Amino acid sequence: MPEIIDSNRAIPATARRRTPRPRSLGAAARARALLVPVCAALAALSVACGGGQTQGEAFDARWKDDGGAGIAAFQQRFAGRRIPLGADVAVGVIAGAGALELVGVPLDGGPAWTFAHPLDARPAIAGSVVVGLGRGELFALDARTGELLWMRRAGGRLRGAGDDGETTVVSLVSTTGATSVVLAVSREGLVLRQIEDSAAIGVPAVVGRYAFLPWQGRYVTVFDLQTGGEVARALLRTEVSRAFLLGGAVFFGGEAATRFDASIGLGAAGRASTARLPERELPGAPVWMTAGTEVLAPTASAEDRARLYARPRADGPPGIEAERYVATYYRAAVGLDARSGALAWAHAGEADFLGGAAYVGGFALCDAHGGISFLDAQRGALAGRASLGRPVQACVVQADGLTAAAVGPRPVEAAWPGRVLPEGNGF
Repeated sequence: MPEIIDSNRAIPATARRRTPRPRSLGAAARARALLVPVCAALAALSVACGGGQTQGEAFDARWKDDGGAGIAAFQQRFAGRRIPLGADVAVGVIAGAGALELVGVPLDGGPAWTFAHPLDARPAIAGSVVVGLGRGELFALDARTGELLWMRRAGGRLRGAGDDGETTVVSLVSTTGATSVVLAVSREGLVLRQIEDSAAIGVPAVVGRYAFLPWQGRYVTVFDLQTGGEVARALLRTEVSRAFLLGGAVFFGGEAATRFDASIGLGAAGRASTARLPERELPGAPVWMTAGTEVLAPTASAEDRARLYARPRADGPPGIEAERYVATYYRAAVGLDARSGALAWAHAGEADFLGGAAYVGGFALCDAHGGISFLDAQRGALAGRASLGRPVQACVVQADGLTAAAVGPRPVEAAWPGRVLPEGNGF
């Protein structure tokens, strides 16, 4: 069984920018006091307070394919729902005094922040929050400010998270690796729903009462957090282990990115709205999205230094924004045509690129020095810079509502010029 402890004893948000200490037993009364108004607020939604548990049935591999009818019908009911944009932010992991520290900076301007806490896995940015887990404590921070929103006891290791501005859904793997645990947590840190299953559940997304849970590499279950059951299931022919919100749309990702739209019922036939990158041999054999069932270490690996970054279109014909994607290989970044894979431009950084994201009109790449370079999608020109202020050993970037227009007015620091890659760089 997964190691989930004290499911509705939230640790008060008083540990901002310091290593949190275990809560005293006297705080249980405060947690019970917090539970009362939250339960009252949720009564109209029929959500079971105390953390409703669901086991098994939603992830039955013996499910009979309905030809996409169920997921298509659900999509029609879901269509038109407003999907909030997430924070545009870069978050780095740095070595602190005793515990690791997180440092974050908004990509659209704003001061950097820090937060110290042990980390057993790389933190995840989801919507407006940053989620981390270490030494039995799961926590969520405001992505723009670093303010601690909630902290609670939890075991296992972090796979990823989704957030819609009100609820955070977290995917964990048990310490034995045999069980998946999904927690739906309110902004007050209370577990609204807990799901345990032997299926390998990847990175989730959530919109309102519905969680999108990818599993077994080909299914996405739409799970009703109120009733505790599966309401629809998508079957895809491309590998899928991630669900995410981007640009006001829901996507199911893995080796490609499939948009949750009116064509989703055609997923089993391979005709959903799916954006793919062209096959091309590149140094380091980079991938677009890592498997959502993996637990990423707090320190970047060679695989993080060789990655692909692309932004699927949120509307219109399926494809890649600006018809550009980026491949990184240590300090090198190259822009490639999203239709042919042809080389469009090249850029050399000042340090190894450890993370990044594509935004409308460009790419934000985070390097080991803690610098974030904004590169123009078409020409690769350095459009601006931001800084985490310190060297980092891993970096995660989210760029949801960011646009080239928001980046453009910033001055480019003379100390960080763009450079053309030398000959013999491998591209």
